[in-house]
Parts: sequence; structure tokens; C-alpha cells
Amino acid sequence: MSESIEPASAAEAARELARVLLEQADALDLHDLRATGAIENVRVQARVLADAVHERGWGDIFLGIDSYEPDELDDLPLGPDDFDDPADYREMVEGDALDDLEEPLVPEDGLRLSYQARYDYVVTDPEAFVRYVRSRADEAQNDEVVDDIEDAQSAFELLCYLDGLGSKEYESFGLVPAGGEESHKIVRFSLWDLDPTRRDDTYPY
Repeated sequence: MSESIEPASAAEAARELARVLLEQADALDLHDLRATGAIENVRVQARVLADAVHERGWGDIFLGIDSYEPDELDDLPLGPDDFDDPADYREMVEGDALDDLEEPLVPEDGLRLSYQARYDYVVTDPEAFVRYVRSRADEAQNDEVVDDIEDAQSAFELLCYLDGLGSKEYESFGLVPAGGEESHKIVRFSLWDLDPTRRDDTYPY
């Protein structure tokens, strides 16, 4: 007689989530990419707990939490807390030329706006897609960029740059850039592959 498969322990998953929360708590207050890493670590373990509860016949313990595998997390770069002198971090991020600027990078006054989004796509014809992006490569005003288009993924990264908000200029209309980051990757599930309760809060990666 075959042995029954015991569901994962929700209690153990909950205790592990508590451990992760305590371990990542300080990083959640930071203002650099280590906070993103901490958020991702919490999401990973939160999904383990949600799956364990679901296996026991209950609904999702969380709404709108989804994540990726722990081994997909990249090594995080240095942040301001890694330097004894804040000026050293400032120099690393902005370069020596920063001190020569007469005006700050960002105006002191003004409404701070932020745009975050996630859009997923499925490549159905890689050759056609790469050909299309190559035809627009000159818009990047960099002769070498076309050599970087090796496959659909690299083509997608360039397309996001060409059509993204970060490539547009709005200064003459009263909107000044104040920094930005982008993330591109191959994902296991697109948003429309997920059920509605698991689509929310799926970024940053």
C-alpha cells in the first residue's frame, strides 16, 4: 500500500516567514536596492506559506502576493550604508563631476511623481521581432547597439528603452527627470497566466 503524501507544514512555513521578516526588517527601511532584495525574500517565503495553506484546502492566506525563485535573486550592489563617509558613496554613484555642478540634479521644489508598472509579452515570432527592433536601432543614436541585439530578449530590452518613458524629454513642458530604473527578465508566468488574486503586487522583480 502506497503511503499518502503529507502536505507541506503550514506551521513550519509560518515560522520560517517570521524568521525571514526579522532578518530582513532593517533592510526594508533602506532607500537603495537592498530594500528590493529584502522585499523579494519576504515574498518568496510568503508564497511558500500561502502554498502550504492552500495544499491543506484553504484559500490564499494572502491576496496578491506572487514571486520568483530565491536563486533568481541577483547579488545586490553597494549602498550608502556600506560606506563610512557618505561622500564616498555619493562620488561612486554620481562621479567626480558632480561636485562641479552649479545646480542640484533634482529641483528642491516641485511635486515628486513616480510611475511603476509591469507589462508582460509573449514572443510568437522571434525572427520577425528581432528584425523589427533592428530596423529601429538607429533611434538609440549608438552605432554599436545593433550588435547587442542577439535574440528576442536583448531585442526586447532595446525596445523598452526606445519606447519607454526614460527615453523621452519633457523638460520644456515642466516635467524634469529625477532618476529611474528598469528591469527586464524572462519570467515563468505572465500576468495573464496568473489568477486575478495573484496578479497584484508582482513588481519589482
